[in-house]
Amino acid sequence: MAFPTSRSTPNFGTSHRNHSKISLHALHLQATRFVEEAPVFTHKSLSSIHSAFSSLYAMVLVTLFLAFSYTEVVTFPRFHHYLENYGFYIYLYGVADLFFIYVLSIAIWSERKKTVLDNLRIVLNHKSHGCLPARIGIIFFGCGTLIYLILELIAFFMTQSSLQCYHSTDGANSILGILFVLLQACLIFMFGTMHVVATNIIVWIHSIISESLYEFEEAEDHRLESVPTNVTNMGCDFLGERLKGVYDLNHRCEKNKVNIIGYALSKMEHFLYPFIIEFALIGASVFFVMWRHIGRHSHPSVEQPHLDVKIHRPRPLEFIKRTAWDHSLKGAVAGIFILFLAVLNLVLFFNAEGAEHNNSQAEYFSKLTKILINVCGILALVIGIWQIQFLEDIENIDKAEAENRNLDTALLRFTSFFAYLYQCFTIITGIFNANANGFPVQLHDLNAIIAAIQITLQLVFIFDLRWKKLPQNDSDTKPGRQVAIFMFFFNIGMWLVFTFEIQKVRSSLVEAHFYGFMPWVIIQRVTLPLTIFFRFHSAVVNIEMWKNIYNVHPASQHE
Repeated sequence: MAFPTSRSTPNFGTSHRNHSKISLHALHLQATRFVEEAPVFTHKSLSSIHSAFSSLYAMVLVTLFLAFSYTEVVTFPRFHHYLENYGFYIYLYGVADLFFIYVLSIAIWSERKKTVLDNLRIVLNHKSHGCLPARIGIIFFGCGTLIYLILELIAFFMTQSSLQCYHSTDGANSILGILFVLLQACLIFMFGTMHVVATNIIVWIHSIISESLYEFEEAEDHRLESVPTNVTNMGCDFLGERLKGVYDLNHRCEKNKVNIIGYALSKMEHFLYPFIIEFALIGASVFFVMWRHIGRHSHPSVEQPHLDVKIHRPRPLEFIKRTAWDHSLKGAVAGIFILFLAVLNLVLFFNAEGAEHNNSQAEYFSKLTKILINVCGILALVIGIWQIQFLEDIENIDKAEAENRNLDTALLRFTSFFAYLYQCFTIITGIFNANANGFPVQLHDLNAIIAAIQITLQLVFIFDLRWKKLPQNDSDTKPGRQVAIFMFFFNIGMWLVFTFEIQKVRSSLVEAHFYGFMPWVIIQRVTLPLTIFFRFHSAVVNIEMWKNIYNVHPASQHE
């Protein structure tokens, strides 16, 4: 039998290697095809992702602060000023200050080198994101905020390093806070603007919490000294224990301080809180608007980044010359009279500080004054709503301008909710509180109802006028302009009252007695900050409508 000299057996090694080569080649082809066919992130998609992450970043900062702030309050004194002492505010202020320095450096550099805008991705807006009243408000409230921070810095230097309450971060916080106020008042990356927005919101919340705790401690101190022990519903064990801890801590920390500085800071801080709150709110709103416009061409004529443009300096004299001031005298005089009544109300209110009967008289006079002011506002708004019907409706509007108007409308609607909510609490007090120590509770209902009517008519007036324009064949009468300038002064007056008077619990003693002191302070701290912002933003919107809608030759937007 013959046998083959060699046996034909399958070569498993070679077959496996060939199969591996084929598999790797197929995998390479699939990967190449996947890369070639993969969707490319467009500029719009990347901008949306960037915007989402920047807003989430700001949200994380605010939520982290809220969680730690609540922990600090309920675990006092274990985590007292934990965030301030361990660098959280240094991070907030430091990053914001670096961002401001970067933006100011770009602005200064662009004035020296016209081609800087060719190399950097900068889009100039045809109008300022911060209107004139907002910029004036930043300067005004920034001065008050600076006074507070400077007093804090001086108090820090007067504190001995051996004391328990001494923390080196307090001095750094004050210095960086002063830089933050100065640089923000002088004035883009999305994360930079949202960081500034988050910083302003955190400063705002921190001020509200500090002011609320001040009100709690002041009222508890007054109760322990002058109110009989059988009186209830004005304090709690938690507040009493906290007050004792605050007294012990302050006694250890302030005994070696210079008395003048400590006295000035303790007496002025609750008057300066409104400045800090309004400064932070205005700063947050302006930078939020900036964040919304980053990367957008806000004017149809600005389409290419290589246009020969420069960052413009403010030109106030040219702005004044180009602004039409006619059809405004009567409204301005009437508005200034309302503003005078509001200031007079504040003066009489603070002069009545002291005895209980003086506080009751101050509250009575305050509500009567607000009723009178709101009635004047209602009459003016009824006339204004009728007059603006002679204006033409705007049919076609630029997309960017429509977004700005919608943003203002959304802010007014959102903040007006809290204004209505505050008035509802006042109405409930008048309806269900028949025994108010001789105080005419019907005055509460009348005050709140008239205020709610005024808010409603004001929203109708603003929402209608914002979508009107001056007829080309009838530019001499300018219907509604007197009312617009009147409502500017009206809202400034009401803003002053709400900021410096209504936030004080002793301006609403009947409500505090009805709801209980601590619940009423919480109600105020939830509703009043946004109610105050509603008044300020209403004033800004009214002056913008007075300036833009009725100007035959609009002023330059760079002024």
